[in-house]
Amino acid sequence: MKSFEKIPHIDLAPIFTHTDTGLLSVADQVRQIYTNVGFAYLINHGISEDLVQAAFQAARDFHNLPLNKKLKIRQNKFFRGYMPRKASRFELSTLEKASKPNQSEAFIIANEVSEESEDFKLEQNLAGPNQWPEDMPEFKETITTYYKSMQALAKRMVQVFAMAFGLSPDALDNYFREPTIFLRLQYYPEQPDIIPEDQYGIAPHTDYGFLTLLAQDTVGGLQVKNQEGAWIDVPPEPGSFILNSGDMIKWMTNDNFISTPHRVINRSGKKRYAIPFFFEPSMHAEIAPLDIFKDANNPAKYPRIEYADHLMTRIKSNYSIGA
Repeated sequence: MKSFEKIPHIDLAPIFTHTDTGLLSVADQVRQIYTNVGFAYLINHGISEDLVQAAFQAARDFHNLPLNKKLKIRQNKFFRGYMPRKASRFELSTLEKASKPNQSEAFIIANEVSEESEDFKLEQNLAGPNQWPEDMPEFKETITTYYKSMQALAKRMVQVFAMAFGLSPDALDNYFREPTIFLRLQYYPEQPDIIPEDQYGIAPHTDYGFLTLLAQDTVGGLQVKNQEGAWIDVPPEPGSFILNSGDMIKWMTNDNFISTPHRVINRSGKKRYAIPFFFEPSMHAEIAPLDIFKDANNPAKYPRIEYADHLMTRIKSNYSIGA
């Protein structure tokens, strides 16, 4: 596996031609990038730049509210709502130890769960209603529209990853019948130039799920760790998203694809906003290395798990959520 010094680009225009040739050409790039880098800029992704900027304005509007109004929808036991600064710390991370909480805030929504589902009735596995700020109807409309657009793109990228795995485009559909989704409006206050070594906007970590689609503002601060241990800047590029592969891609491919450590340090002297969209397997999906990635000489490196067990272990250890 080669080390990298910059983040590559993937042009998604071919996947919208609705041809196998278009999907295959992008899948080939995905295979090369996500077995070596784990991060890429996506261009020509089909999401309106006006919608992206409207979502950023909604994020700024929310985080500019008085604290007492945001605390009315403080993050509940369903992991939805306002997460104040210092409410998260990656205690299970095997990466650089962060003894201090993350210097960031977030507004979080997740996939709506049917009230008839067993999880909803038992109030388990984060199955509950989203929370929305009062007197901001445009906010809810904008964020909901953005969420639906990103969900459509994420589903398309799952098909591309399936082909990158050497499978048919629909081979992974059963893992995402009722996908687990989190959309976060992330806010990073400005930090001084000199800060403790273990102080981060977001401490070094890998993402729990399958894939993440990230919109960045113009400030910057995201870094990813290459194979030599160097932290590589991921500067914002207008009109692009960042796509990174998560732990479940690494798990399902038996370490053939990677989940790359990343962090955020905001030393710009400016407020930073980012909008990550986490697309993850269904809570009750059974996850194990796929047959195509294992044989007698390459046995499974990971056990079979239910995704809910994996996710809840990490959320409970890393976040302070409502009772």
